[in-house]
Amino acid sequence: MNEAMHRFPFYICGFMELRFSVYNSVADLPIKWSEYIKDDSVCEGIDIIEKSNLPDLKNLYVVTFLQNEPVFASYFQLLAVKPHHFNISNRKFQQRLLSTALRIVKPTLLVSGNLFRHDMLFYYFINNELSVELKQRIYKATNDYIIDYTNCSGIFLKDVSASMSHILEADESLINMPDDVSMEIILPKHWQSFQDYEKDLKHKYLQRCRKIRKSFEQIEIKEFNQELILQYSEEMERLYLQVTQKQLVSMGKINGQFFIELKNTLKESFKVCGFFIDGKLIAFSSAILHHDEYDMNYIGFDYAYNQSHSLYFNILFHCLESSIKHGSQKLILGRTALEAKAILGCQPDYRFSYYKLRNVVVNWFYKRVASYFREAQGEKWKDRHPFKSAFYENKKI
Repeated sequence: MNEAMHRFPFYICGFMELRFSVYNSVADLPIKWSEYIKDDSVCEGIDIIEKSNLPDLKNLYVVTFLQNEPVFASYFQLLAVKPHHFNISNRKFQQRLLSTALRIVKPTLLVSGNLFRHDMLFYYFINNELSVELKQRIYKATNDYIIDYTNCSGIFLKDVSASMSHILEADESLINMPDDVSMEIILPKHWQSFQDYEKDLKHKYLQRCRKIRKSFEQIEIKEFNQELILQYSEEMERLYLQVTQKQLVSMGKINGQFFIELKNTLKESFKVCGFFIDGKLIAFSSAILHHDEYDMNYIGFDYAYNQSHSLYFNILFHCLESSIKHGSQKLILGRTALEAKAILGCQPDYRFSYYKLRNVVVNWFYKRVASYFREAQGEKWKDRHPFKSAFYENKKI
């Protein structure tokens, strides 16, 4: 059993003592994670990452005790930051400098949450009757403890809920990440088909949409069951990596086993579609269905076919069409390629994420990479409004 149990020298309100248990695997927990957290939506698939055996990543499950009673459960990932997580090859000198610094410092990033999913709550107050002040102290103490326990170079608090963000505002050591947005579309009730979506588009966006969709006419689309995901998992990984190699930052990378484990766990709530030409898999998309939300997960495609068949935009259109067919109320397309998703009709949903860095070198290269990222992202996406004015007016009503 991989267990660490320590007393933490931190006292609150009348000498009430906090104690922590840290585990590296769900299997090591003394009782099921679901018995600490009585919410299936929080627990489902919590062990997918460790089952996938992703490189450069360790899992940490923490149970916080107050007066020997479990009051708080939280999940962390510890990422060994490597040069292959960054792609600034167009800046040769900076790339060499960054790679050298990472090899010397060997930084680790503690992630409060899940690098590869945003739909899972990664912390849970077992005793929800605690005061806001007490919750704030317990949350901060747990983070401080696990930072010391891992001796990490920094911590990234990802996808924090609005209610928890108010608690974190009192912690001056945390820096709020600006412009952390997820691109989403609230699907109007009158969109019963893709043609209904097209009717709401301005003329130039409609013509563009039809031209792009026409380039996809020879593509065969198959929904993958468990057997097909298993059959094509290695090709899916290869196509996914082609996409990540074009991104400036890929903090951690998934593999083919990740898709297999997601399907095994989520069953029909996890959708994967393969796109074929002449029997060859050239692209795929995946999505997780939550009640009334269609949440695009990961995609991959062969760049050799991207220009001729507009693979990326057609994948987005296919996700939109699928979300309409499933009767979803919201389509979530995520944080990347903001302009492309704004062209589709997405609006930004601002998220709450925070970070704290403890190493001078790590702080330096974070600022450099962040500036490259802001430059690459640009501001043009904010000016994209593809729908007719009547659509936006109706949204205000």
